[in-house]
Amino acid sequence: MSNSTDDAAAQQYDVLASFLGFTAATLAANANQAAIATSRQGAKEKMMRLSRQQFMDLSTDVTDEIKRRIADVKDVPFLPLSDLYLPKRNQARQKLATLPAPKFKELATDIFWDLERRFPGAAQQYSGGVAAAGPRSAVENVAPLSSMVAGGGRGVEGISPETVDRLRNEYESRIEALQNKIVQMEKDHRTAREEQQRSYDLTISDQSARMQDLEGNHSRLKDDYLKLKNKFDALQDDYNNQQQIASDIRTEATNLLEEIKSLTHKNEELSAQLAAKARQSIIATVGVAAADAAVEDSGVLDKMRLQAYYDAVDNLLQASKSKTPTSVLVAMKSIVIACKNITEDAELYESNNNISAESRDSLEAIKNNLSNSLTELMGAAKSHATNYGSVAPGVLEAAVDGLSSTVGDLVRGLKEALGMPAGSGYEIDELKDYLEKQTDLIVQAIQSLLNSMRQNQTFGPDFTATVSSISTIVTSIVQVSGITMSKPSAAGFRVRGLEILADLKESSGKIGELGANLVAQPSSKALKQRIASSSYEIAKFVKELISLIEQ
Repeated sequence: MSNSTDDAAAQQYDVLASFLGFTAATLAANANQAAIATSRQGAKEKMMRLSRQQFMDLSTDVTDEIKRRIADVKDVPFLPLSDLYLPKRNQARQKLATLPAPKFKELATDIFWDLERRFPGAAQQYSGGVAAAGPRSAVENVAPLSSMVAGGGRGVEGISPETVDRLRNEYESRIEALQNKIVQMEKDHRTAREEQQRSYDLTISDQSARMQDLEGNHSRLKDDYLKLKNKFDALQDDYNNQQQIASDIRTEATNLLEEIKSLTHKNEELSAQLAAKARQSIIATVGVAAADAAVEDSGVLDKMRLQAYYDAVDNLLQASKSKTPTSVLVAMKSIVIACKNITEDAELYESNNNISAESRDSLEAIKNNLSNSLTELMGAAKSHATNYGSVAPGVLEAAVDGLSSTVGDLVRGLKEALGMPAGSGYEIDELKDYLEKQTDLIVQAIQSLLNSMRQNQTFGPDFTATVSSISTIVTSIVQVSGITMSKPSAAGFRVRGLEILADLKESSGKIGELGANLVAQPSSKALKQRIASSSYEIAKFVKELISLIEQ
């Protein structure tokens, strides 16, 4: 420690001694005060454990507080803050002012004796050398006490022989206590080491058992991993096979779509131009006069039935352009009710009148067609409401046009059933228009069918309904076209036309049977290829039929 620290210790010693009222004589007479102050032994031991720098900081703070208390300046109730000290030390310095005088004096006394122990030179400089009269504490100053004991109990200057004897006895008692404490500490140390060794042994044993369990678990996990890997490899092979099947189907579907590209292109062009033209579609199909006559003269349909349908369609198309996509569902409900009323009136007429079997079959096919077209429109409306923005343009309008055309067919069928002989059927030009509209419906159904086979691994009611709709449309084409083929005006192409109709009917039956088989065997690549081929044949035969009557 530097001379500056010794000088600071000497100054603090002077301040503390003066504050406590110690002189050279009183210090000699009270040399054992620190040793006999057992009530503060715990505090003193904590103080003795402080480092030299920590003790000097505490001694400085207490000395400063003594000076403040002696000065007794009212404007300074506690030690002021200093930038030289950390905030925690500034707080501790201020708390010294809160100590009552007795407690503060006890703290100053403890620091005084420990200061003398740590800095003997400070005591020697006080009032001519208090340290020469003897040690201040038998506990903290063993070396000075030893010199006194070595004197054989003779009195030392300023200290009586009785005091020396008492200090020697206290010193020897303390030494004995320390030796006992050392023996006990050694015993405790051995016990702790033995306990620690036992703990280590138990830990090693537990770790060994745990290691064995982990090795067993590792072996089981390794076996499970190998089983899962084999299963994964099998699934990967199956997935690769499925991918190959899907690739083959895509190739087949691409070839088929190329064959009917001209038909789909025409359908897309028409679908884009169908907004708000549902009523015109019916009128264009049967003519204004014919439609009104069929409704008014027959007594079959109330004219308000068709008007309700027109209004419902207009509302649907307007709703489809609004900012609230779900509003189409409300309008769709009105269309369903209107179609239901029209169908019920037609069935009531059939039950109350004697019409030919051909007309009944034709009307039944048209009503089936009407049901399918209505279902298709309902699906388009639902997609528009729930997937707005991602549905291709014109889908809803195309579905409206298909339904409106079928309503026109029903009106025309009623007209023929009323005013024409049994089996009169369509005229050639009318049949051409009818076939073109049915072709659009077939193309849409075939596209839906092929998409379903590409995207799905299982086939449920939706797939079955799509196959059924294709068969229904083909049945209607065969029935209606067969009636027209019997007319004299169709004599030029009757033979070939009937052959095409027979092929159509056969293909329709085939695709229905294949669809049912695929539901039962959804992973059959061969069935998917045969369904795609049958779909292609149907589209090809309808196209061939249209080309035949165009000649």
